This record gives sequence, structure tokens and C-alpha cells, in this order.
Amino acid sequence: MVANCAMAEKMQYRHNFDHEPSVIKDVFDGSHYQALLETIIPDSTHFFFSDLRDIALGLSMDGFAPFKRRNKTCWPIILFNYNLPPEVRFQKKYCLHVGTVPGPKKPWDLDSFCWPLAHDLVQLEIGIAAFDALAMTMFCLHVQ
Repeated sequence: MVANCAMAEKMQYRHNFDHEPSVIKDVFDGSHYQALLETIIPDSTHFFFSDLRDIALGLSMDGFAPFKRRNKTCWPIILFNYNLPPEVRFQKKYCLHVGTVPGPKKPWDLDSFCWPLAHDLVQLEIGIAAFDALAMTMFCLHVQ
């Protein structure tokens, strides 16, 4: 998304967001996000969201019954990109479906399904090389 000029401009929403104390308009007004801005990432010298290109992700996972009899369930695992403006961030084309935990009942060992995702998210938090289409340079992308 940061390698595409049009998407990279949309991804500037988080950086350009103006926080008004005591007013909640978006996730970036929350106390947790505000505290993260002053927190150093463990084993790093990098503050959370200190680079305007850092990406804020949200994780969603909940079971549903896809059939009328409701005796079988499945659990989609979805990531939301909070760097996108609220009017587009939850559109299907911008939601990242990273896996599905199959039924027939709720998962007994959820860790076995989430471990690969957790491993990838830790790597993204440490940082990976990416291309910035707006600055036309390589940079270290952090995802939190």
C-alpha cells in the first residue's frame, strides 16, 4: 500500500489526524493510542508511530454460524488498516483476511491458528524494508 502513490496518500490519515483532548472521533483519540506515542518499542530505540509511515492495524476475530442449522461455526481472522480514513478503512477491499479457523465448534487451541500471524506481526513491529512511493525511497516500515 505504501508503494502505490494513491494508496500512500490515503495512508497519511493517521499522521495528519488532529487529536482534540476530551473529544473522541476516532481510534487515535483513545488514551491507549496517545500513551503509545510516548512509548519506546521494546528492544528498540523507535517510539510507537514516530514515523509518519508507521501503520496501525486492528485485529478482529469472532465466530459465526454460516448455515441455518447453526451447529457449525467458523472464525475469520481479519486485520483492519487504521491508517486509512474511516470512510474507507472497513470496506471489503481494504480488509486483510489473514485466515479462518474452521468449525464445527469454537476453536479449542486458538494459539495454533494465531501463532503464524503473531510471528509475522512481531517481524512487522521490528520493521521491514519497504518502498515509499511518495518520497521515492526505501525505508524501514513498522506496523503496530
